[in-house]
Amino acid sequence: MRVPVEDITFSDSEYRRGDKIWKAQTLYDFAKAKEYPLLDMPLWNVDLTDEPFECNQLHDFIFQCERVLNCSLGYPIILDDYGQIADGYHRLCKAILEGKETIKAIRLLKCRHQTDMSNSYGQECYR
Repeated sequence: MRVPVEDITFSDSEYRRGDKIWKAQTLYDFAKAKEYPLLDMPLWNVDLTDEPFECNQLHDFIFQCERVLNCSLGYPIILDDYGQIADGYHRLCKAILEGKETIKAIRLLKCRHQTDMSNSYGQECYR
């Protein structure tokens, strides 16, 4: 019998900064609409001290490993207006594990305070 592993899709992925939440799809669509340039970001330049995943239990670790295995490097990672990774930690991990030297990235040059969800649920991101 196989051990069940929880599943999550790109449309379920979110970026949280403080009490603000953006859907990963919203950030990706915004970056495409603004036609921000696609960059080759050197992996040696990434701060690996961040803790983007909760892995307090083996089940959580397996879930995150599954996400790394199944993610596609065909999509760029998204950096927010501070240069922090807003979406793409699993792709970053995969690129490092595959021995890549760079990863495709898009840097958001402007990030408004409107979000998909926050204390005032329902606002749209980046009008």
